[in-house]
Amino acid sequence: MKSRYSLTAPILAASLSALFAGANYAQEAMPTEPDPIVYSKSAAERGKSFYLINCQQCHDADGRALANIDFIAADLTAPDTWYYGTTPLHIFRSIKFGAGLEMPPFEDTIDDQTIWQIVAHVLNIGPEETRPTQE
Repeated sequence: MKSRYSLTAPILAASLSALFAGANYAQEAMPTEPDPIVYSKSAAERGKSFYLINCQQCHDADGRALANIDFIAADLTAPDTWYYGTTPLHIFRSIKFGAGLEMPPFEDTIDDQTIWQIVAHVLNIGPEETRPTQE
């Protein structure tokens, strides 16, 4: 009598292999330093328009995510409540590769330069000490 697990083991192994291959890709594609534009006020302004197109439906135009009744999106004005990190690199990673079950990845639809501009905008709507200061 065959074990009921004899057929699922190869499927599980293939799934785990694909999962780890994806994790390796994410590490290779992930920058190790933030792009300097995240500290730029003009990049934050450019990032706002991309944010409004791609992010506002979940996080609201002001970043507070109060209007969404389907699920809880992060309040982008309160980084102390975020689960996936608050540094520019953490924010970049969350946008590019997704975060949790609700935050989708944008790696296939938004280029890295635009993601950095969105990161600058997210920093700009947060606490005073995180806002971009360079012109």
